[in-house]
Amino acid sequence: MGEDVTLPHWLRTLGSQRHGESRRALADESGELTFAQLLDAAESVAAGLLEAGARPGDRIVTAMEPSIPHTAAVLGTLAGSMVAAPLNTRLTPPEARSYLARLRPALVLADAAHASLARATGHRVVELPAASEPLPVAARLAPLHARRRRLAGPDEHAPAIIFGTGGTTGTPKGAVHTHRTLWLWLNACAHGNPRTPDDVELFFSPFFHITLGTNLLAPLLAGGEVWVQRRFDAEEALAAIDRGASRLMGAPTMFAALRARPEFATARRENVTAIRFGSAPSTGDFVHGLLRDFPNARVRAGFGATEFGSVMGFDHEDLLAGRTSGVGRPLPGVTVHVLGADGAEAPPDTVGDLVVECPWRTRGYFGLPEETAATFRSDGVHIGDLASRSADGWVHIAGRRKETIVTGGENVHPREVEEVVLDHPAVADAIVYGVPDEYWGERVEVGAVSAPGATVELSDLRAYCRSRLAGYKIPKTLRLLNAIPLTPNNKPDRRRVRADALAAARAPSSAPRTR
Repeated sequence: MGEDVTLPHWLRTLGSQRHGESRRALADESGELTFAQLLDAAESVAAGLLEAGARPGDRIVTAMEPSIPHTAAVLGTLAGSMVAAPLNTRLTPPEARSYLARLRPALVLADAAHASLARATGHRVVELPAASEPLPVAARLAPLHARRRRLAGPDEHAPAIIFGTGGTTGTPKGAVHTHRTLWLWLNACAHGNPRTPDDVELFFSPFFHITLGTNLLAPLLAGGEVWVQRRFDAEEALAAIDRGASRLMGAPTMFAALRARPEFATARRENVTAIRFGSAPSTGDFVHGLLRDFPNARVRAGFGATEFGSVMGFDHEDLLAGRTSGVGRPLPGVTVHVLGADGAEAPPDTVGDLVVECPWRTRGYFGLPEETAATFRSDGVHIGDLASRSADGWVHIAGRRKETIVTGGENVHPREVEEVVLDHPAVADAIVYGVPDEYWGERVEVGAVSAPGATVELSDLRAYCRSRLAGYKIPKTLRLLNAIPLTPNNKPDRRRVRADALAAARAPSSAPRTR
């Protein structure tokens, strides 16, 4: 009974069904696989790992580009009752060594693009030199592709996969999914953002991000097809949409990049039936642009975190009704609390600590019992986010507790300021942060990207904010940016923008504009 709630068991079911030989599961720029071929590849990797000396329970790190071999490596690790741990390949070698010191991996699997990083970790490396070549999958997986053997299948309560947190405040922590929580999470994704076997998901996210679950493993679990691209490239993504990719997921910046391409006007965007966005605040103009540019798509927004995956969102009908800010309502099975300083439930529209509980949350941080106890508590998962909730249950994220700006003794939450600033017609993108100020202690500063053909002016922006924000929340200074940098997990990198602002402030010619 236990194996019924594991992904390897379900993959075996899909691969052995009548359509398993004919229904395509995966495609990348170098090949494609049916469900039966994907099953064969995954179980051959499991056999190869066992022959290489790995044992059930061992952590198997992957340092690879998104691809068919990377997918087979992750699924093969699960099938062999080992623990998959996709590595953030944007880490420097010292950062990677620090993170992996806790995981103590048995093997690091690497393709040619990331072999040097893998070797620099100091752990045993198995290189897949032909992973990106247009060859049969057995050759692309060599030397790991071995003769399939009978596998007992993993225990549903055993660790399955480890995702590293964003690491914006230090070394990433490895959040551990069991086979059961992974299964429950993928099912929540498949039903909360409904999928069918006719769907074609376009996937270009790194595997170390939770989008591996929401946008690759969940579509496969639903019997759908996934087209994997090594990285986001607006031109290549539009070509895939024109060929028939029907489902898209990304941050608002991704859709802006698509719209900026000359091919956008002629691409067959009517193929797209579903869009999900997240990672950053959105605006009404952005949402209306999606509805206009992808007329056949049902548009949804989502919110999640490494520790618990997808937990909140809002639907197409909410957007049509004009609700375009915040992160929506809890998904079925999710309990959300907003707690005040006294630990009691905060009144409506009051900012407090966000606490989330759901059946598919991870089971803690690998090798970090103290951090696990501090975050995973009896009432739910405390990840350090601040939020508020309206009387009808609609949730707004105010930001991270560590990002709160204290100006003149008042607390300012960056995200609530961003939601107002982003509505200004001259602003294409924005990020808010605090910088030291002799008078205020900290002052609210905004980094803004001007809309095409416009230039953001501080005086205009401040005047625009006065009707919607208390005076102490209104940005006092402005820096014009070409783009908002992103963290390795594709979220706005507030820490980097603030550091750049502090460095620029030391150069008089680069000083931000003030009142």
